Amino acid sequence: MNISEVVVEGFRGLKIATRLKRVNIVVGENGSGKTSFLESIFMSTLFQSDINDNDIHTSLIYMLNSRGDILSAFSTLSDSKVGLDDVTTQFKKIDPNSIDVKINNEKVAEIRIKSGILTTKNLSGPFFLPTVRNIKRVNTKYSPLYISTFFDSSGNPERIYSIAKRKNKKIESNFEILQDEYGQFKLYYDRLPAYVMGRGLLKRELIELALMSSDILLIDEIENSLHPDLVMEVLNDIKREEGVQVIFTTHVNEVVKMAGKVLNDSEAQVIYLSKAGYKTYKLSEISEFEKPLSWLGYV
Repeated sequence: MNISEVVVEGFRGLKIATRLKRVNIVVGENGSGKTSFLESIFMSTLFQSDINDNDIHTSLIYMLNSRGDILSAFSTLSDSKVGLDDVTTQFKKIDPNSIDVKINNEKVAEIRIKSGILTTKNLSGPFFLPTVRNIKRVNTKYSPLYISTFFDSSGNPERIYSIAKRKNKKIESNFEILQDEYGQFKLYYDRLPAYVMGRGLLKRELIELALMSSDILLIDEIENSLHPDLVMEVLNDIKREEGVQVIFTTHVNEVVKMAGKVLNDSEAQVIYLSKAGYKTYKLSEISEFEKPLSWLGYV
């Protein structure tokens, strides 16, 4: 199910109200809120999703971990609202370690920071981990997936593959989950650990799986780790998968130019974020970007 309009109020300081198309390209300088925009939509759809409780929990940890430090990422979440069409998700900060999640004023989940002591043979120290307790499922109409720049961390490849197999049992893939020599279940590709196939190739395969098994796909820095030829392959896949709404960020003007060759104004748009605000553009208006976008190389 595509999102027609998103309204973000307060999520990591964002204030945005914009309509979305099937494909949305988010650009802007560092610190303008591109990743936060993706996170606001992902967290909101996550608690309206049809994925199981464990995947909601691990997906949230993955999203926070993609910031580099889970505790710091959690601490910057404050009271906020995210409206997706006619449904509003509220994140209420109860205390430094607790956030309640409400959908249309009905409490649906609790996110809590749990602490403990991690002990190994020679070292010990405290650890902190967010936990999610789902109280009630409402509006389970989305199947979101998020691919960050740390797409190969926190068990994300295994999760994407597992969700894809559950959603579409007919998926033909060279991937499989096997137990490694250390007793851990890891993703393998042609009987070799997927993590040794090269980050670009792995990301390319994960995006393809995600397009087969989600209806909302969010990709942070789509070009990260990808050769330009693979970026073009991904864009063509996005064009072909008409039932999947895609929102991705990029820092590279060539990616936007490639998108202009594959996609048209009826299906795609550019959302420019800055510390001063935001603006949407038709994809064909690339050459008309004004001075604040000179860092992209268009003027």
